[in-house]
Amino acid sequence: MQQKIKVIVFDFDDTLYTSENVWRNLYSYTINILEKFLSIDESKRILEESILMSKGKINFNMITSVLQQNSYDARKFVKNIAQTIYMHTGKVEVIPNEFLQELSKKYTLYCVSMSDKTYLNYYFDKYKINKTYFKEILSANIVAKDKTKVPVLKKIIKNEGISPSELLMVGDSYSHDIMPAIKVGAETFHFNQKNFNQIYDYFTENGILDCEKFKK
Repeated sequence: MQQKIKVIVFDFDDTLYTSENVWRNLYSYTINILEKFLSIDESKRILEESILMSKGKINFNMITSVLQQNSYDARKFVKNIAQTIYMHTGKVEVIPNEFLQELSKKYTLYCVSMSDKTYLNYYFDKYKINKTYFKEILSANIVAKDKTKVPVLKKIIKNEGISPSELLMVGDSYSHDIMPAIKVGAETFHFNQKNFNQIYDYFTENGILDCEKFKK
């Protein structure tokens, strides 16, 4: 893999940082967002329908789809999310800037997330993750026809002038990170969110970067 990979794309949430409890009462938070343009009863109905379709999970992409299916302007939901600061709670561990610095000397780095740019900028600054190590920090368009990361990954591949197999996607979500990367033909690494040593071991074993000094 060492000779093949040229671009490494990282997801943000639960990849560049890990947390015991990322969201504080996500159900109430989402209801409050929906209530900005829907009644309380309709907000609950939309959210419950999306949870059912997402097999018991709160998924912002699914909420957007359900809003569109019910002829609501999903852009209002996305806009309200962008204007609200998410609350991370619990113990947060952030990937070291020293690791990103060394990696950026050998590879072109991107961060691609389903989260809004406002959110990403806020938490990059809050967690003191140096943005300069990334060529770009990109958000997938969750109101587009294709709400996945596929279009963004294709754009990176085209702009970098590389083959899909020369891109490595690192992320915690199989549906949001791994599957889109597989669809475009990229290499993938599924991070289990528990410990950065998993990333260090994978990079070292695959000749991407010797990460032994970063291990705890």
